[in-house]
Amino acid sequence: MEATIKLIKKAISAEVTASAFYSLASEVTKHDDTRMVFIELSSMEDDHAQDLVNKFKNAFSADTFDSQAYLDELIKKDEGVDVEKTNLVKNGNMKEVLEFAITMEESARDTYLKLADEVVDPTFKKYCMDLAQEEVEHAKTLSNTLDSIDMDMDDRPGL
Repeated sequence: MEATIKLIKKAISAEVTASAFYSLASEVTKHDDTRMVFIELSSMEDDHAQDLVNKFKNAFSADTFDSQAYLDELIKKDEGVDVEKTNLVKNGNMKEVLEFAITMEESARDTYLKLADEVVDPTFKKYCMDLAQEEVEHAKTLSNTLDSIDMDMDDRPGL
C-alpha cells in the first residue's frame, strides 16, 4: 500500500503542477489558439486532481491516506511551477514550453500506468488506465500545437 500512496501523491502533485504550468503558459503565449489549449489543459488537470482524490477515497480507506487533505495542502502551499519552469515559460519560447509540456504529459501517463499496475481495485485500475489514455491525448494535442507553432495563423490547423 505504501507504493500506491507514493504514486497517488506523485499523481496529485503532478496534476497541480501541470495546471499551474498551463495557466502560466496561457498568460504568456501570443497565439490565441495555443492560449485556449493551455487554458483547457489547466482546467483538465484541476479536474484530474480532484477526480483522483475522489476515486481514491472511494477505493481505499481514508485511514490509509487522506488524499483530499493532501490536495488541499498542495493548493494551500501554492505548489505550482518551480522557478526553473517559470523562467522557461516567461522566456516566451513556445517551442520549449510545448516540448516540456509534452514530457509532463508523458510522465503523467507513466505514473498512471504504474498506478494501474499497483492497485487491485478494478474500478480504480480502470480509472488509472483511462487517465493514462487521456494524458496520451493531451500529449498529442500539444504535439499538434508544436508542429503548427511556426505556421501562419491562416495555415494553422484547428486545435
